[in-house]
Amino acid sequence: MTPVESKNDESKKQTILHINASLTHNSVTDRVAAKMIDHLTHHYHCHICNGNCPVDGADKPEDVLNIEECDVWSSSLPKFDRETMTRVWRARHGSEDEEDLKAFRPIKELAEQMLRADFLVITSPVWNFSVPYALKQYIDCVVQAGLTFHDKDEEGPSRPYFKGRPLIVISSSGGKAPPAHEDYVFPFLSRIFAMCGFDDAHRVAIEGLAMYDKEECFQNAVREANCIADKVVQNHKLRLDVNYV
Repeated sequence: MTPVESKNDESKKQTILHINASLTHNSVTDRVAAKMIDHLTHHYHCHICNGNCPVDGADKPEDVLNIEECDVWSSSLPKFDRETMTRVWRARHGSEDEEDLKAFRPIKELAEQMLRADFLVITSPVWNFSVPYALKQYIDCVVQAGLTFHDKDEEGPSRPYFKGRPLIVISSSGGKAPPAHEDYVFPFLSRIFAMCGFDDAHRVAIEGLAMYDKEECFQNAVREANCIADKVVQNHKLRLDVNYV
């Protein structure tokens, strides 16, 4: 499986994938992400339709962008335990056993969804200086050599299938942000997803939700997120087909 399969048709829409690790529905991070994605969608539509739009008949924002969400708290997220890991390994190495293929199928679908994305948005609270276990579980499912990035071979070490796709991490915490050397959220997420080609990483850190007015925190975060979205659209055009980059 390579990203070439989903990126060789100029007429296809671009895709924003929102990986949602917010535990509370309608949380501040969710609301900021929704506002930013809406802003990005409209800005992107206006931006590309001033030039050569890759999608015929793109009259509305939804004509040029797909928006997908992966809720890592969903019961459908595979449990990547010892049995699943063993079955997935066998399926990826030629096993035709139905139980092996069944175990691999949802992981393959998640990996393909991520590889289709031109742009990643991750929303996550800060838990114990890091990310919730469900987000780590998602990462362990999809970030695998030969599945979402090249394994080391005669051509060189492990490397991404592609480069330059944007990632925006929107994180939230009740208190103030820890010192840089104690921040394991953005360094971890930016590094791990860079392995998969999303190496243009940005962060919106929403701090002090238990200390300050939440609405003010929300409005400040929306402004920051929208500025980042504008920059990403201008510089990357959400990684249009290489003929347009």
